[in-house]
Amino acid sequence: MKDRRAREREGRNAETHVARWLKLRGWRVLSERFKVPEGEVDIIAQRKNIVAFIEVKQREKLPQNEDILSQTNIARVMDAAEIWVNQNFETLGPEFEIRFDLALIEGRVHPLSKVRYIENAFSGF
Repeated sequence: MKDRRAREREGRNAETHVARWLKLRGWRVLSERFKVPEGEVDIIAQRKNIVAFIEVKQREKLPQNEDILSQTNIARVMDAAEIWVNQNFETLGPEFEIRFDLALIEGRVHPLSKVRYIENAFSGF
């Protein structure tokens, strides 16, 4: 069993990998590891009028379904997203859409790791 630091390091590597993956697909990363007492969002990215709040999960073996997120995890992402939107509302402009996405990486993170990206993985406000 891995210690907490090793798991955190792998999680950060996965987030960095997904941020690069998003940039290569035309997304602008607005924030990484946005944390407030109410919750956190791994990556906040924008492409055109879509602002995506992205939860990144890396596991040695992923489940076949997308039930990798608990209701508590989803609630914490949505709470943090609401705070971020309130803090950045004026800079986003009037015509933006919010989406909650999930990025999954199976196995150890390396430069060629595949990202399984699920748009609208869960819904929020």
